[in-house]
Amino acid sequence: MGKRGRKPMKSDSNTRLEKSRESARQCRHRKKLRYEYLEELVTDREKAIIQLQQELERIRTICQYLDQNGINNEIRQELTQWTDDPEIATLIK
Repeated sequence: MGKRGRKPMKSDSNTRLEKSRESARQCRHRKKLRYEYLEELVTDREKAIIQLQQELERIRTICQYLDQNGINNEIRQELTQWTDDPEIATLIK
Protein backbone atom coordinates (compact mmCIF):
# COMPACT_ATOMS: atom_id res chain seq x y z
CA MET A 1 0.00 0.00 0.00
CA GLY A 2 1.29 3.45 -0.93
CA LYS A 3 1.20 6.67 1.03
CA ARG A 4 -1.78 8.88 0.53
CA GLY A 5 -1.82 12.64 0.04
CA ARG A 6 0.69 14.95 -1.51
CA LYS A 7 4.35 14.40 -1.17
CA PRO A 8 6.12 17.30 0.49
CA MET A 9 8.05 19.29 -2.05
CA LYS A 10 10.78 21.83 -1.63
CA SER A 11 8.60 24.55 -3.18
CA ASP A 12 6.01 24.00 -0.41
CA SER A 13 8.57 24.83 2.26
CA ASN A 14 9.68 27.88 0.25
CA THR A 15 6.06 28.99 -0.07
CA ARG A 16 5.51 28.52 3.65
CA LEU A 17 8.65 30.47 4.44
CA GLU A 18 7.58 33.33 2.16
CA LYS A 19 4.10 33.40 3.73
CA SER A 20 5.70 33.55 7.16
CA ARG A 21 7.93 36.43 6.11
CA GLU A 22 4.99 38.28 4.59
CA SER A 23 2.98 37.77 7.76
CA ALA A 24 5.86 39.16 9.83
CA ARG A 25 6.10 42.21 7.53
CA GLN A 26 2.37 42.83 7.87
CA CYS A 27 2.60 42.49 11.64
CA ARG A 28 5.43 45.03 11.82
CA HIS A 29 3.46 47.39 9.58
CA ARG A 30 0.36 47.12 11.80
CA LYS A 31 2.51 47.76 14.86
CA LYS A 32 4.02 50.85 13.23
CA LEU A 33 0.55 52.17 12.32
CA ARG A 34 -0.68 51.54 15.86
CA TYR A 35 2.20 53.53 17.35
CA GLU A 36 1.69 56.35 14.84
CA TYR A 37 -1.98 56.51 15.81
CA LEU A 38 -1.13 56.59 19.52
CA GLU A 39 1.49 59.29 18.94
CA GLU A 40 -1.12 61.37 17.09
CA LEU A 41 -3.59 60.92 19.95
CA VAL A 42 -1.01 62.04 22.50
CA THR A 43 -0.08 65.06 20.39
CA ASP A 44 -3.71 66.10 20.00
CA ARG A 45 -4.33 65.80 23.73
CA GLU A 46 -1.20 67.78 24.54
CA LYS A 47 -2.37 70.55 22.20
CA ALA A 48 -5.79 70.54 23.89
CA ILE A 49 -4.15 70.75 27.32
CA ILE A 50 -1.99 73.68 26.24
CA GLN A 51 -5.04 75.45 24.85
CA LEU A 52 -6.93 74.91 28.11
CA GLN A 53 -3.97 76.16 30.13
CA GLN A 54 -3.83 79.32 28.02
CA GLU A 55 -7.54 79.88 28.49
CA LEU A 56 -7.22 79.33 32.23
CA GLU A 57 -4.36 81.82 32.41
CA ARG A 58 -6.45 84.35 30.49
CA ILE A 59 -9.31 83.86 32.94
CA ARG A 60 -6.94 84.24 35.91
CA THR A 61 -5.62 87.48 34.45
CA ILE A 62 -9.15 88.78 33.98
CA CYS A 63 -10.09 87.84 37.54
CA GLN A 64 -6.99 89.51 38.95
CA TYR A 65 -7.75 92.62 36.95
CA LEU A 66 -11.36 92.60 38.16
CA ASP A 67 -10.19 92.27 41.76
CA GLN A 68 -7.92 95.29 41.35
CA ASN A 69 -9.75 97.62 38.98
CA GLY A 70 -13.33 96.56 38.38
CA ILE A 71 -14.94 96.04 34.98
CA ASN A 72 -13.86 97.96 31.86
CA ASN A 73 -15.06 97.78 28.24
CA GLU A 74 -12.56 95.10 27.24
CA ILE A 75 -13.75 92.77 29.98
CA ARG A 76 -17.39 93.52 29.15
CA GLN A 77 -16.74 92.45 25.55
CA GLU A 78 -15.04 89.27 26.75
CA LEU A 79 -17.99 88.44 29.01
CA THR A 80 -20.40 89.15 26.15
CA GLN A 81 -18.50 86.74 23.90
CA TRP A 82 -18.71 84.06 26.58
CA THR A 83 -22.43 84.47 27.04
CA ASP A 84 -22.86 84.16 23.27
CA ASP A 85 -20.93 80.87 23.28
CA PRO A 86 -23.54 78.03 23.41
CA GLU A 87 -21.36 75.77 25.56
CA ILE A 88 -20.74 78.43 28.17
CA ALA A 89 -24.29 79.77 28.04
CA THR A 90 -25.64 76.37 29.12
CA LEU A 91 -23.27 76.37 32.10
CA ILE A 92 -24.28 79.86 33.20
CA LYS A 93 -28.03 79.26 33.08
